[in-house]
Amino acid sequence: MDIDDLLGRMSLAEKIGQLNHPNIGGADTTGAGPASAHLEARIRAGEIGSLAAGAPLPWLAELQRIAVAQSPHGIPLFFTLDVIHGHRTIFPLPLALACAFDADLVARTARAAAVEGAASGIMLAWAPMLDVSRDARWGRCAESPGEDPYVGAVFARAMVDGYQQDDLTRADTMMACAKHFAGYGFAEAGRDYNMADISPYRMHNVVLPPFKAAVDAGVGAVMVGFHNLAGIPCTAHRELLHDLLRERWGFDGLIVSDYTAIMELVHHGVAADEKEAAWLAFHAGVDIDLVGECYRRHLPALVAEGRIAERDIDAACRRVLRAKEKLGLFDNPYRGLDEEKRAAVTLTPAARALAREAAAKSCVLLKNDGALPLARDRRIALIGPLADSRANMQGTWAVAAKPEDSVTILEGFRAVFGTVLYAKGANIVDDPNIAARLNLFGETVTIDPPDTLLEEATTQARKADVIVACIGEAREHTGESATRSTLELPGSQRRLLEALVATGKPLVLVTMSGRPLALSWEDRHANAILHAWFGGSETGNAIADLLVGAANPSAKLAMSYPRDSGQCPMTYAEPPTGRPGDRIGLDVGGDSERDAQGRPVFRKFTTACRLEGPATPLYPFGHGLSYSAFAYGDVALDRSELDGEDAVLTASVTVRNDGAVAGEEIVQLYIGDPVASRSRPVRELKGFQKIALAPGESRQVSFRITAEDLRYCRADRLAAPEYVFEPGEFVIGIGGSSENLGTKRVVWRCDKR
Repeated sequence: MDIDDLLGRMSLAEKIGQLNHPNIGGADTTGAGPASAHLEARIRAGEIGSLAAGAPLPWLAELQRIAVAQSPHGIPLFFTLDVIHGHRTIFPLPLALACAFDADLVARTARAAAVEGAASGIMLAWAPMLDVSRDARWGRCAESPGEDPYVGAVFARAMVDGYQQDDLTRADTMMACAKHFAGYGFAEAGRDYNMADISPYRMHNVVLPPFKAAVDAGVGAVMVGFHNLAGIPCTAHRELLHDLLRERWGFDGLIVSDYTAIMELVHHGVAADEKEAAWLAFHAGVDIDLVGECYRRHLPALVAEGRIAERDIDAACRRVLRAKEKLGLFDNPYRGLDEEKRAAVTLTPAARALAREAAAKSCVLLKNDGALPLARDRRIALIGPLADSRANMQGTWAVAAKPEDSVTILEGFRAVFGTVLYAKGANIVDDPNIAARLNLFGETVTIDPPDTLLEEATTQARKADVIVACIGEAREHTGESATRSTLELPGSQRRLLEALVATGKPLVLVTMSGRPLALSWEDRHANAILHAWFGGSETGNAIADLLVGAANPSAKLAMSYPRDSGQCPMTYAEPPTGRPGDRIGLDVGGDSERDAQGRPVFRKFTTACRLEGPATPLYPFGHGLSYSAFAYGDVALDRSELDGEDAVLTASVTVRNDGAVAGEEIVQLYIGDPVASRSRPVRELKGFQKIALAPGESRQVSFRITAEDLRYCRADRLAAPEYVFEPGEFVIGIGGSSENLGTKRVVWRCDKR
């Protein structure tokens, strides 16, 4: 396809039409109603470049036929949809998948999602979501890879590779879209859509690495965040989109607004009307107007007034046409629009097996005093509002899922134990107004009399040898516009747990949510806690596998668990503070009171700052237990001093499985830079390896460290980052979590002073 020749034959209105992704709106998907006829007429006129999938394939095929056979230049449409963690077969939430610390597993789930999604007509998936998030109150942390930029970058590459493969013309691939560029995960107070006031230093060292990894992996599109970034809404942020993403990073794919985000510039207060909003977004570098249709209405006038050059419209249209060429649509416009093929690749046994594997490898064993694994001859009371809640198993943003596709925990347990005592025990929430909000996208919450539920639960619990309580959030407690001000268990679930603890029976908790929860009380009273997130189609079978030991937990937390909601936001990668983090009101000794290095001695602490407990997380980033017992030897470095930026350091540790069962351990590498020209985090994750060890087996795990691993960005302007390596002493830590490390120090010199 000669794109430039095609562009030369297109009118201005037709070029702008390629930038228009309207809402299907009230169109009757049978194609019979007036709204459908209006949509079809607009396609014939060349006013539309792309549309949402999700409608019946015969109608999508008819819309494509109209575009190819009846529009002015026969330019095919491309169809889009949210494919966040699976399509019809649902895998664990992205935050849960990140806890597997397994790039191959993430890529395989994305690959399976692409096969199903592409066969449903989806050519561009609105995923992966790459927003680093450190505030568990923010509902969209469920869709993110968690708090760490290194994990986010690994996740980004795996997702892009899984969706796109190496040839987007293949009918079983989808173009990926990295979102939400950039800083959306730092919304103030975790309130969705709120502003994010982020310095260029934090942007480049924390927020941007996953997006840069996606761009380097060849991602086809980038979606812009809704939010205001330090006073400028991202949709109007030319330095972010044009200067950094286009010019500095060399990204030549599509830049897409979020849903109605261009018209929302008026609400942000930076545009007086939609015409001004259209100019701001286009000038910033946004190619495609998603749903708002401000471009269609106002770009022609802006060109006529000379405020926008037609050559810039050409450039944006060219990028859309090239995306369609990459997808092979000019040669095969009907790819993915075959109902017979869709049925053949949907919910296959292989996809379900992968969903079961992924769910098991994403669950994090937070605590275990020996109560797990469960013996198969024990009498189990399975209690809780999530034990038999089919609709909640998929989690948020499972747009094509059907509740009947999911295996409940009760079904998984019955497959293992046969007879299982069961009681709902409590409602997820008891407030009808909250329940109505949670049920907007399908009934996931029902409300029964709490006292009756509690009585039924305690009756069943007293008959059992072990109680397994399945508690947590509803699936729509997380997701878009789902902020929570408190992270404790909602509703009367704590009251249920208090009654179960009072029975004196061993208590195992299976907690489910799309965010870290504040579980301090639960940690004190339960014998074991398995956090299962929302595991998708095979949740019930995977949890049963783990609790009886058919699978061994191996996941580690990709996001820290606070002790209390008031600790948020929090991260393991905090910089050091001038004063101890748990004290205030210190007196500094005089000149005579100094240590050997000449530093003042802090001799008196007058007031405790953290009056209600430690400032540390309840469960830190990287934490996760196993039925195996992994012992770490001392960290060994192949040298204690290095010279030059080309030098290579090898850091090693021997890990031994002292347990009675085979297991997998995620060995984590952290590096600290104690003295630098910027206050650096105490430690940052720089690598990890997942190893499998039989009982009694040991293995040396080595990490290759270069000056690149020690480099950081010293940025004063967003589009002018300065990456520096500063020689000095570094702390190398290796261990099983961010707070359980063996360390060694190394001095790294460089001739360039």
